Amino acid sequence: MARSKRFDVAVIGAGMGGWAAVRAARARGKRVALFERGLVGGT
Repeated sequence: MARSKRFDVAVIGAGMGGWAAVRAARARGKRVALFERGLVGGT
């Protein structure tokens, strides 16, 4: 049975820590979903 896999990693929160997690996962070739309810970016 084939699995449909859209993302390897889900990151909740796009602050500085969220962006660091996204960058680290992307550097390792992972597909990432980023969830943020407000503006994207850190302080």
